[in-house]
Amino acid sequence: MDSLTHAFAVMLAAPDSVSGLYLFALVLGAVIPDIDILFKPISDRHPSLYMFTHGGVTHSIPGAVAMTPLALTGCAVVIAWGAFPVPEQGFTWVLMGGLFILGTFTHLFLDALAYPGIPLFYPVTPQKYTAGIFPGPSLVIFAASLVFATLSLSGRSGQTLTWAYAAFCILFILASGGIAFAVRAGTRERVIPTLHPLRWFILAEDDGRYILSSFHLLSGTGPEKIFPKYRNTAPYELEDLVRRPEYQRLRFYSYVITANRDGDRVVFTDPIRAAGIIFYPPYYTELTLPAPDRA
Repeated sequence: MDSLTHAFAVMLAAPDSVSGLYLFALVLGAVIPDIDILFKPISDRHPSLYMFTHGGVTHSIPGAVAMTPLALTGCAVVIAWGAFPVPEQGFTWVLMGGLFILGTFTHLFLDALAYPGIPLFYPVTPQKYTAGIFPGPSLVIFAASLVFATLSLSGRSGQTLTWAYAAFCILFILASGGIAFAVRAGTRERVIPTLHPLRWFILAEDDGRYILSSFHLLSGTGPEKIFPKYRNTAPYELEDLVRRPEYQRLRFYSYVITANRDGDRVVFTDPIRAAGIIFYPPYYTELTLPAPDRA
């Protein structure tokens, strides 16, 4: 869904002199990280390859760079088939590759503004990084991009429309950043944005529980929800289970994970997503594994 946003973002940054294949390289770079929506069947079947999913390997800096030669090879094939005119005089594949990377980095930058973030430095670490100023994907920016696309395709495009779209997106990002700063100034805990720009979640934890509370910038803190980290089990009993790829996959998608031993099985859950408090990401909210033998 947010590929449209990324495509228009790089087109706004592209000067009028950028034409043909160069503009194609920019736009291709802006949308190609989301090709990973096609990878999910891989991680569904092979948990150890959980990074081959949406928001995974193609949303990292090394992944974006690694896609460049593949994208340029594809472009060369398209040119050979006659889908594009023969490159004009002065054309260089180095510049085209650079524009492709610029497009992908624009995509990563916008995704890194949103929660829950992206694994920017994978394969060094699968940890997600985010500025966390609005929830991902941003429905506001997507809606603005959709309006801009509709007006442009209907022949109403022009410099005024372009600048209005750019100004709206920039102001929205700055306003979201300002709100996030105001929320974080009042707490040291983890803060999570919601679709309502003034309503946030505050996530705290201690040794035995997670504490989730809502926070409204105007009315303050709301009631708390308590999620025990462990029921009928202890961390030392789970040491082998948390090394399994199925658990690592669940952790990649989750905000928090609780463990409940129920007879001969252990149920790991992200209670925040499982309860529908936050819907995104929608995949892998719960995992059941055989319980280890007790001494």
